[in-house]
Amino acid sequence: MPRQLPSSFFSKCGSIQYTLEANLSRPKRLTSKAKARFTFMHKTDLNSDPVLMAPQHSIIDRKMKLFNSGTVGMDVKIERTGFHQGEGIQVVASIQNKSSRDVKPKYCLYSKHSFFAAGKRKVETNEILKEVGEVIPPSADQTVTRSFTVPPDTSASILNCDILRVEYRLKVYLDVKYAFDPELTFPIVILPATAVSEEGNPTCQSEEDSSCDTQTPPPASET
Repeated sequence: MPRQLPSSFFSKCGSIQYTLEANLSRPKRLTSKAKARFTFMHKTDLNSDPVLMAPQHSIIDRKMKLFNSGTVGMDVKIERTGFHQGEGIQVVASIQNKSSRDVKPKYCLYSKHSFFAAGKRKVETNEILKEVGEVIPPSADQTVTRSFTVPPDTSASILNCDILRVEYRLKVYLDVKYAFDPELTFPIVILPATAVSEEGNPTCQSEEDSSCDTQTPPPASET
């Protein structure tokens, strides 16, 4: 099966699905037909892809105003860009709180689903998990390491489809009272948890099987 095909995906706004059809023709007998849907996952080798293995690093500094004074900054590092379902992501943040208020590091992993049709784009974002760190007092510098696990049921990223994209972002930010929160955002690519198999799970056995009439799939994107 071609490796460039996007992975199977289902959501309320659209889906990518695959169907295998087979016809059996025999002399002087009616042609038998069978149809089955199956799940396909695009194969990606994490260790051989330099983009997925590339570490990420970003810095932000912000001057406080109004009900606060001083500056707040952070230097954030992530070991790489690609992670498997169920794998842990470790975030190392060096935080400089030179303001007059407490700050609290927070983390949010969220999905971004983009659907393209008729020259228009619809974007849907959803939070997957949130983490909150310990308070850092005024005039303090701390290096904070935080690890959290990508939920195993998170859909794999889809970046090779023209009509549907599934992307992920990790937002690291500082919660500062009465101020705009300094934040950094990192792209995250989520891969299947284990070795990918192209074997599918059929939902019905044949066109004559009555169960096929009850297997109504969600709206499908053409692939």
